Amino acid sequence: MSVCEEGSVIQISAGPHSRKDTVVSVWCEGECNCAGGHTLYEIDDGGNTVAELPAQCQADEMTFIIPQMAAGEVKHYKLGPATEAESGVAIEEQDGQLDFLISGQLFTSYVIKEGIARPYCYPVYGPGGVEMTNLAPGDHIHHKSLYVAQGEVNGYDNWSELEGHACTVNQDYHIVNEGPVYAELLALNDWEPPDGGKLLAEEPTIRVYNLPDTGRFLDLTTPWIAAYQGILLGDTKEAGNISVRVAESMEEKDGGGTMVNAYGGIGEAECWGKRAPWVDYYGPVEGQTVGIAIFDHPSNFRHPTWWHVRGYGLFTANCWGLHDYYGDWSLRGDHAMPQGDMLQFNYRVYLHAGDVSEADVAGRYLDFAHPPTVQRE
Repeated sequence: MSVCEEGSVIQISAGPHSRKDTVVSVWCEGECNCAGGHTLYEIDDGGNTVAELPAQCQADEMTFIIPQMAAGEVKHYKLGPATEAESGVAIEEQDGQLDFLISGQLFTSYVIKEGIARPYCYPVYGPGGVEMTNLAPGDHIHHKSLYVAQGEVNGYDNWSELEGHACTVNQDYHIVNEGPVYAELLALNDWEPPDGGKLLAEEPTIRVYNLPDTGRFLDLTTPWIAAYQGILLGDTKEAGNISVRVAESMEEKDGGGTMVNAYGGIGEAECWGKRAPWVDYYGPVEGQTVGIAIFDHPSNFRHPTWWHVRGYGLFTANCWGLHDYYGDWSLRGDHAMPQGDMLQFNYRVYLHAGDVSEADVAGRYLDFAHPPTVQRE
């Protein structure tokens, strides 16, 4: 019996950690053709239904979100046919951008219009609908809210917008899935030097989940493919496999914001150039405390990554700039990719209410990196 066959039962075990708004994905045995998804009925020991969850299917993966589990708890779910959901996530095509809507409200837009240096997500709305990122501030106009960039690619600068910079150019996109659990977008981008040709191919997927308004998850999976030639990614701090410029009021430099890493480092002095599985940057926006955490998946190249995170609001996962971080030119972050090679990076952006403790950022990282275990019964 396939995991996705109606009537089958799956067991979810929380493990030693409590869970909240946890994304769970089940790989089906054989391709899943249930395009409409499922309803998961939580059943107790007597076989009675005590709750239900929507589940969304894509190829051979079924995904759902468990609102709450206590440490050590085990839950059982029986699969039934999909029912009409009260809310969901959709992607609307606009001129030069793709809008992600959660329950009809804009969460973010992936901007791909002609003439920009590289695609970016803006605006990005957090809990309570507050705008949590900064677009092209006067001190660094190339900091475009939430984006991907690298400053040393075969000698070209695909980070700044100085004269002669390289660009990331969107060639096409596909809306992969929409539904009650998430929406997913695939972009097909090329990194191009100013003098013509192509450097590498980038094929990011952006997945946005249907969570309560107190939190938002954006998953970015970004393969970098040496499709056109061999690639040397240079040792530079001017890069971000994922980059965020936080809202001005959240910046640490004027005492409004705070950055914290997974090991307890606080502030730029203890977080910049340091390795950690995650960093959280929180501060006031429109009268409330909110934060942005970036999670580095254990499968990523050079995990745990180094962080180029600044008091003026820049926040990037950067595993390249070792000589900058250590002040030693003998320590290098360069990486060569033979033609045909690929690097894939997986990140989760967690936008939350409250500070790092109130949002239990450490717990949400464990949900991402070490999700509950799933067994078929």
